[in-house]
Amino acid sequence: MSWRKALFNTMYRVGRPIWDTPVPDEIRALADGPNALPPGKALDVGCGTSGNVAYLARHGWQATGVDFSAAAIKKAEATAAEVSGASFIEGDVTKLTAQGITGPFDLIIDNGCYHTLPDDGKQALARELAAVAKPGALLVMWEGIRMRPNEIAERFSTNFTIEHTASKTFVGKRFGRRFTIDNARWYQLRRKASVDRPN
Repeated sequence: MSWRKALFNTMYRVGRPIWDTPVPDEIRALADGPNALPPGKALDVGCGTSGNVAYLARHGWQATGVDFSAAAIKKAEATAAEVSGASFIEGDVTKLTAQGITGPFDLIIDNGCYHTLPDDGKQALARELAAVAKPGALLVMWEGIRMRPNEIAERFSTNFTIEHTASKTFVGKRFGRRFTIDNARWYQLRRKASVDRPN
């Protein structure tokens, strides 16, 4: 087991990590509201304990969460045990297709997974998300930590079109003290019609 996986497992076992947040308003609006999407198949990468998966499933989606932390997946499964349409997989988000996670998905959520990866992992994740997304699928991302300007556009523009981006302040608690991250952004991308599968 890598030190990173061991660290994440420990953090999930002892409490709720700062990034494991309630369902964002942007995700709620996709499932419930005047502009809600019709239910389909959804994927949440780096899902953690994933309120997103349970929320979407309660609104008619077949929703799958993937995370490399066994402790996070165990908590997610316990929380969503009675929710039909919610499923979870312990796995590597940079190797989705190799693990049999092929979709195709109508909606993909990355609520802060991409920016935690090393550069080669980011490239692999972008390739894998393109491979499992239906043409026309929506990819929504909250990112912003340790990223270059225009990084999302540069990394995803081959297979996705950015439809919308907005500043988003992240508010959390660390050691009982409130903190904010002001340089984050919310992205909405659309899978292009031509599908480039990974080599």
